[in-house]
Amino acid sequence: MNGLKRLQNYLCRESYDGAVLISPTNLHYFTGFTGTTGYALILHHQAFFITDGRYTEQAKQECQGYTVIQYEKNPWQAMNKALKSVMPKGHACLFEGNYVPVDTYEDFCNVLTFDGFKSYNFSNLRAIKTEEELVKMRQAAKIADDSFAALLPQLHPGMTENEARILLEKEMLMRGSDEPSFTTIIASGVRSCMPHGVASDKVIEEGDFVTFDFGAVYEGYHSDMTRTIVMGTASELQRKLYASVLKAQKKGVAAVHAGMTGKELDAVCRDSLTADGYGDKYTHGTGHGVGLEIHELPVASPRSTDTLEENMVVTVEPGIYFPEEIGLRIEDSVIVTREGCEVLTHTSKDLIELDK
Repeated sequence: MNGLKRLQNYLCRESYDGAVLISPTNLHYFTGFTGTTGYALILHHQAFFITDGRYTEQAKQECQGYTVIQYEKNPWQAMNKALKSVMPKGHACLFEGNYVPVDTYEDFCNVLTFDGFKSYNFSNLRAIKTEEELVKMRQAAKIADDSFAALLPQLHPGMTENEARILLEKEMLMRGSDEPSFTTIIASGVRSCMPHGVASDKVIEEGDFVTFDFGAVYEGYHSDMTRTIVMGTASELQRKLYASVLKAQKKGVAAVHAGMTGKELDAVCRDSLTADGYGDKYTHGTGHGVGLEIHELPVASPRSTDTLEENMVVTVEPGIYFPEEIGLRIEDSVIVTREGCEVLTHTSKDLIELDK
């Protein structure tokens, strides 16, 4: 099953004649192709997949609903020949403006017989997940949960963030993850003030806040979660900051439902932190969509105009950051439902103090 019909329905509804896809993510979703070299042309009632001799047989197996064409020298010439066989001249054609290099854009503009090309973010059509996708995302989240539980007994003061990262990623791989969802973030001590502090050679010390932001990938689908622990016994300040972020995060999760906007979700968490006096220490948006990519639509931020719809997956991840001092974040991924949400990440959010 792929997203071909969803894209064709969109083309018909919005009166576009076709769409050209080249990004691995969109090829995976709309064609089913898992190789590395492919080009897709989707029209209202036909679809063509162009690849080279290495992937022809694979594409025939994976790309349901597509006519597979093997090109020898120029994929755009092969695509245009297929186009002209069913449509002598097209009008508007969509392309991946946020992905396509300028030289590639010029190449297909010069060859394909469309009157014009319009940039489109195809993540819009991937935002609402099918049940098949949600099954994979639940499994990716479970792998991450189970791996974090396996990691905790192995953590101790004196190990580096990178050593902890290697252990965590190994646990995920052993449980079936294809790869990490993104560059694993492990930020301890003063580095915990860095929202995207990827793991370094810093030594984790007694008393450090340690923020873990990570995910697994299962059959192409990503998970995303953040937990912040204390290596040792928490200080009064750490308990106070943690309680504020946890309260905001729980309010955000409780507020999620179909029909609310990303701006409204962001305001729930932001208003809570502001009421506690930390509004100016919350320096990023509240969440983002997750799926075949780690950052997809919808977005939850002060400027977001996205509306949450049933079966979208979105993160809820408020944080507090004091530059050059301390910080933390707590994050769940959730499936939007009509009246609320299903939380994908099940690791406890109670403050974990690792006494070694």
